[in-house]
Order: sequence, then structure tokens, then C-alpha cells
Amino acid sequence: MKKKQLLLSGLVLGMFLVSGCTTQANEATVTTTTTQESVAPVEQTATIILQEDGKEITKEVVSFEPGAVVFDVMDEHFEIVHQDGFITSIDGMTQDEAANKYWLYDINGEMALKGAKELALQAGDEILFKLEEMK
Repeated sequence: MKKKQLLLSGLVLGMFLVSGCTTQANEATVTTTTTQESVAPVEQTATIILQEDGKEITKEVVSFEPGAVVFDVMDEHFEIVHQDGFITSIDGMTQDEAANKYWLYDINGEMALKGAKELALQAGDEILFKLEEMK
């Protein structure tokens, strides 16, 4: 009789221990998942300047998410028209093929070596879009 009581007591005690550990493990998992979901990507900023014939028209600090390319940021913050991947108009200022006037852009004072759809922005970049005659 004592053996049965001892065995039964051990079994009940074991069930309590197992069920208590399982609850704690589930709570830890939920807490971890919630913490990971609440982390939002950090927005970064860059300055975009529009010029026509050397005269500054617009200067705007814009925000973007890491990995964003120039084209997408321009499309989000300005009214642009494009053809075959090239920006042909920004906020109503359109390039003029007859006058040989086109949109070009510099990044951080240097002529961009990639197209706007290929160049990923970095925090603090300064992008200068220039509508000017090509000579």
C-alpha cells in the first residue's frame, strides 16, 4: 500500500513540475517574439537639391529606410516623370531635348556614376539634381 501511495505521489509531483516548466517556457517564447516584432527600422535622412541653370529651386531634407535607392526616394517625395529609367521631369520642370537640356545629378559633390534606380542612399547624403544644358 505504501508503495502505491509513494508511486502516486511521485507521479503527481512529476506532473506539477512538468506543467510548471512548460508554462514558463511558453511565456519566455511569447516575450521574445513580442520584443522582436516591436523593433522598427530606423529611418535615415538625406538632402535633395533641385537646380536649373545653376539656380537653386528647391532644397528638401527627406527621410528614407535603409537600402532605398535614389529613384524611389525621388518618386516618394517629388512629382517625377521617367522614361526608360531616366528621370525626365521633376516637379513640372521638364528636360528639353531641342535645347539639349537634361537632368543630371551629383551625390555628395561628385557626379553620380550609377543611375538613380541603382544608387542606394546613405544617411546624410546630399543629392543635387541639375537641369542644365549639356555642351
